[in-house]
Amino acid sequence: MNPRFHLLAFALLAAGLLAAAAAQSGTPPVGLRILSVPTPARGGAIEASLWYPAAGSGKEALIGDSKIFQGVAVLRDSPVMTGPLPVILLSHGGMRAAPNMGNWIAARLAANGYLVAMAGLPDPRSLRAQDAPREIGLRPADLSATLTAVEKHAAFAGRIDASRIGVLGFFLGGTAALSLAGGELDAQSYASSCDDGRAGPDCAWYAKAGADLHHVDAAALAASHRDERIGIAVLVAPELGGSFAAASLARLSIPVEIIHLGAAAPAVNGARLAQAIPGAHHHDLANATAFSAFAECKPKGAAILRSEGEEETLCQDGGTSSRAEIHARLAAMIDAAFRSRSQSGL
Repeated sequence: MNPRFHLLAFALLAAGLLAAAAAQSGTPPVGLRILSVPTPARGGAIEASLWYPAAGSGKEALIGDSKIFQGVAVLRDSPVMTGPLPVILLSHGGMRAAPNMGNWIAARLAANGYLVAMAGLPDPRSLRAQDAPREIGLRPADLSATLTAVEKHAAFAGRIDASRIGVLGFFLGGTAALSLAGGELDAQSYASSCDDGRAGPDCAWYAKAGADLHHVDAAALAASHRDERIGIAVLVAPELGGSFAAASLARLSIPVEIIHLGAAAPAVNGARLAQAIPGAHHHDLANATAFSAFAECKPKGAAILRSEGEEETLCQDGGTSSRAEIHARLAAMIDAAFRSRSQSGL
């Protein structure tokens, strides 16, 4: 990897902070289109959301707004700003992630000039623990299918900068992002990932449902999902880092940036991944928890959760930083990583 990559990531941090602040203020406007994506691996289609710098008019909408979480303002089906578009494929969330948790970062990056294509996730209420391991291979396939669909979309065909296509993943989305970069899971390591106290985020769920990871389809799990169109991968609190085959990580040839959410569980700390990937960098975001990657809570969000007997930790972050402050820093780090690649000639 070009040694300038690491330096540029930090040199561009201040610029990224300013860009993130501009996105938060609502300028430039963000457009949103919904796209049905054929996904042969699932035997059907998924819904992908396309976030982009908007030009002209569109129907104003507030996406993902609820009594707990703040929504994101967009212009539905607005024309696209002129000029070439760098693309970021986005997968946000764990195995049972709620929808809309990735909207905040998609909107911020779109306001910074990216076309962000976020692959929709299956309804977590319909996902059985016994079937969940198959999801690990489906998510990277979803992202590749989404990119193909975007390349063919009338509004974006001919507009995509093919030299600036990257992938951003949070949690299990980070696992998918690393798979697109060329990482391959080791079936035996995955099978033992819930053994002997090596508990990942879903181990208790598997155990309660009687799902045994030692009986998963090893060949499907270890299949390669490398997408040669991807030029950089940014992973935030990636899951299953210890289950990737070391030889596949050693072969990775594109830049990989890994961001740890300071107070998040060891199971999503990618420090060992960074050591195994040539030229990869690992950054620690202080005062952040795993919930800091979720949408911002409304002022009464925690109280509502508490009154309903739910975990109010969904609205809590580490230290004295607010979620809005953490989002600004995290968005700046992500933006700097993607921009540094295009400016360093990698």
